[in-house]
Amino acid sequence: MKSSYTVLFLTVLLDLIGFGIILPVLPIYARNLGARELDIGLIAASFSVMTFLWSPIFGRWSDRLGRRPILLGCIVINAVGYALFANAHTLAILIASRMLNGIGASNISVAQAYIADSSSDTDRARSLGLIGAAFGIGFIIGPALGGVLMAHVGISAVGYVPSALSVLNALLAWKLLPEPQRHAQPERRSFRATLHAALIHPQQSRLILFSLAYWFAFVMMQITFALFANERLGWREDAIGGVFALTGLIGAGIQGGAIGKLVRLFGEKTLLGIGLILFTVGMLALPWMPTSALVVTTLGIIAVGSALVTPTLNALLTLSADRRSQGAVLGLAQSAASLARIVGPIVGMGLYGIRHEVPYIAAGTIAFACLLFIVIPLPTPIEQSI
Repeated sequence: MKSSYTVLFLTVLLDLIGFGIILPVLPIYARNLGARELDIGLIAASFSVMTFLWSPIFGRWSDRLGRRPILLGCIVINAVGYALFANAHTLAILIASRMLNGIGASNISVAQAYIADSSSDTDRARSLGLIGAAFGIGFIIGPALGGVLMAHVGISAVGYVPSALSVLNALLAWKLLPEPQRHAQPERRSFRATLHAALIHPQQSRLILFSLAYWFAFVMMQITFALFANERLGWREDAIGGVFALTGLIGAGIQGGAIGKLVRLFGEKTLLGIGLILFTVGMLALPWMPTSALVVTTLGIIAVGSALVTPTLNALLTLSADRRSQGAVLGLAQSAASLARIVGPIVGMGLYGIRHEVPYIAAGTIAFACLLFIVIPLPTPIEQSI
């Protein structure tokens, strides 16, 4: 099974490199095409609308049809979306390309379910850390590469390079990634029934709501930072990409190596709280940092916090569900995160248009509310099983 983990890691990694290439480029490129702050938010939101709609669907389909075919289909959709981005010379084409990539990005919850199928309860957080590590390394390579391609080659390369990576990704997964062995038959429930079951479940409902709020805060920073760095600090796309790469390196180091030991020492819920404290402090401090060096340091604090929050949240989610419905539950959580990515860019860019500091203050306030939210005792997985 370790070989399967390696292939899945490479699959998610190549997927995230493609996503990361676009990240530092999109706001500035959209601005060059005539987009206003609200338009940029809507373009970013179009990606997440598709992920919101398709994540629970793909999660349920993967429970029924298998993880492998859904993963392969999403990778192919990504390849098409990036190729369209390479030719996005109007805002309409740009939106269409982001919508296709939003559908393709719905495979993250399926990858998480694949890991959950193949790991024990005690090893869950460490195994899911592989996905987080792939995110981290993807954000090391992708944004740095995207910034360099945009600054020195042009927008076509920014689209065609991730499209070619997605084709390579599909070939690797088709050749080397087996279907995981599951020991329980999937539940055959409608989306409405799956949603209702999660909402009445005391732990799942709280964690899904937490996911919505946390990602709403995160996305407000993510969508505005490129413009903030460009307009406030004078950074170019390659510098912005380099900073995103640094945050990815921090995330990969924690989630790919340290998270398993940290969970054994502190437990998932305690690590979740520590991550939220760091995330909150970083967000509230970021817009007031007077120098580029202090901005980078503060982003590093945010990156450490996020690296602790993401795998522990996903581990708690999978532990709250039985193996028959893990794909569906993770799909709902991914859908909640996508809903945050729909509203977050619109609200974030709107607040940025009022004053540059406002989206970061709002994000820090929401993260602090999430911290208070988890102080109220969560039912443990053992309690849920009694």
